[in-house]
Amino acid sequence: MMILDNIRKELEGLNSQVLNHNILKIAQEGKLKREVIEALVINQWYIVNHDLRSIAIGLSRSTDLEELELFKILLDGDYSALKELIKLMKELNLEVRDPLTYNVSPQAVSYTHYLAWLANYSKPTEFLFALIVNLQVWSKVITGLGDSLRKYGIKETGFFDSFKVSYTEVENRIAKLVEGEDVRRLRTIAFTIQQYEKDFWDYLDEMAKS
Repeated sequence: MMILDNIRKELEGLNSQVLNHNILKIAQEGKLKREVIEALVINQWYIVNHDLRSIAIGLSRSTDLEELELFKILLDGDYSALKELIKLMKELNLEVRDPLTYNVSPQAVSYTHYLAWLANYSKPTEFLFALIVNLQVWSKVITGLGDSLRKYGIKETGFFDSFKVSYTEVENRIAKLVEGEDVRRLRTIAFTIQQYEKDFWDYLDEMAKS
């Protein structure tokens, strides 16, 4: 766990900005506008749809059974979340259609396209590392947001609840895989994906304050 722990320590400042983001405070106070909630859902429709495909590419590039199994676990998790997201879209009367036909934010596109880059051009172990670095923070933010959205009368919160799982076993397995990898590459990958994560929440925060 040394590499993962060390890089997470270096990421504390950036991750803290995401974990304590103002958008969470606005949501908890019951002040989140309907258009912001819809923007969140629409952007997640774009992100999860494409991240599934990126993870599938990662799986196809696996070099051994361990990598394949880890990608399959993450793929199944995203697929389950996508199915729950569809239920939420229907509750909000958002049409389940081609994500590119919606007004998707550049920040959502940037994050998603970086995952596609990782899937195609990084090592499978590096891609797995990026996913688990991001998942720890993402899961806390999105589940917290889901808890707040219940105050708005939203019933279909399964998408948010999909991420209320323990990633400890997956983390341990991935941490073992990256021992011996170039720490400089892993550090750059980790900081990049987390900056894209912050950018997305910054976008929603600006919309909420406008």
